[in-house]
Amino acid sequence: MNARVLIVDDDCDMREALGTVFSRDGQSCDVVSSGSAALEIINRRTFDAVVCDVRMSGMTGLELLDRVKKSRPSLPFILMTGAGAVHDAVDAIKRGAFQYVTKPCDADQLRAIVVEAMGGSRENAHEEGRSQSTTFDSPLIGFGPAMRALQASIDRVATSVAPVLITGETGVGKELVAEAIHARGERRGRPFVAVNTSAVQADLFESEVFGHVRGAFTGAVQARNGLLTEADGGTLFLDEIGDMPIAMQAKMLRVIQFGEVRRVGSDRPHRVDVRIIAATHRDLPAFVRDGRFREDLYFRLNVLPIFVPPLRARRDDIPALALHFLSEARRRASQTPVRSISEDALRVLADGAWPGNVRELASAIERAVVFANDEVLAPEHLSPTLESSGPTLSWPPMDRAPWTLQRLNQAYTEWVLSQTGGDKPRAAEILGIDLSTLYRWRRTQRD
Repeated sequence: MNARVLIVDDDCDMREALGTVFSRDGQSCDVVSSGSAALEIINRRTFDAVVCDVRMSGMTGLELLDRVKKSRPSLPFILMTGAGAVHDAVDAIKRGAFQYVTKPCDADQLRAIVVEAMGGSRENAHEEGRSQSTTFDSPLIGFGPAMRALQASIDRVATSVAPVLITGETGVGKELVAEAIHARGERRGRPFVAVNTSAVQADLFESEVFGHVRGAFTGAVQARNGLLTEADGGTLFLDEIGDMPIAMQAKMLRVIQFGEVRRVGSDRPHRVDVRIIAATHRDLPAFVRDGRFREDLYFRLNVLPIFVPPLRARRDDIPALALHFLSEARRRASQTPVRSISEDALRVLADGAWPGNVRELASAIERAVVFANDEVLAPEHLSPTLESSGPTLSWPPMDRAPWTLQRLNQAYTEWVLSQTGGDKPRAAEILGIDLSTLYRWRRTQRD
């Protein structure tokens, strides 16, 4: 993609490094050291994207963003923030930034974001030698250490065609990881076929996956290819592989070993070229020990293992995920007044237990968007989330800095409100204060 990128950073080393990154891709790249210099060059030249540091002497990146959006509202703006700078990240998105990245940022991730900001597709990014990576519009969102490690694993695994076994708790996004592996590999132009093995009846599993010939059994009025044949040349994703019927495991082993598929009722096998990606939240080694899963199939699948971390291990990504889900929920609920999430609410979300992981977070935001009557989501709009996730949401996690008394008071107040279902008079009674004091506390907390 032949484009012009503007780099704005008062750190000389960072400025030169980023300039080298984009110039190496054949793009025209200008570098400046201040916001004022950026405004001057933007008025003289046309750019396709701006990459800017937030914390700069003089004009900050956020201030530059505001100025640029007034004169060039459609110019994509990517901000770089320090790790853990939730306030800056949220501000960036609210003010119209295309995306933010945390320092130190991965060059491949930043390139992929710039490509997408300029309207380039993920396939274009591949064709130009860039790794597809997470962006604000991508399901795999986040730039924390755990997500960066996962992205790196996906990139490495995508270069192979060997079987992959994805493990992780329910709701962490294992299918999204499988899709990303397929999309970044050489088979991305071929079919990606997914099946949840736990959702297919045992007596229909073989027909569903392997196919059948006409008359193979009662009701088989016409032949069916089966999912393996449909995925020929591409990828078959077997979700919840731990629930695959034991009788089918030997047949699947043969597919992986020899690429042979025999339809139900047929005496002729045919060959398929399919990459197998499997996923499970089960403890497969324990299943092997209990005789519930074939050891040879486990070893065949576990060639390239990938572990998807739970949401509690990537709390730095929660604000970005919440904002993404907010955008998606607002699109589905067009009449909602909700426009943004308060910083207090983002902190509550970031401290959550989230036993249901990313899926639970998405549901919590969707629920709040549908039922809230305010433009800004506050902690009280997340009361069902607080209650369902247990008291760990309401107290400071041990691996973080101690909370101030003000924040502790706020968290306890919101927890009491959640326990009373939002009944403020009852909450005031439990807290031992009058109702006017409760209202004053909450006004103070929002200001």
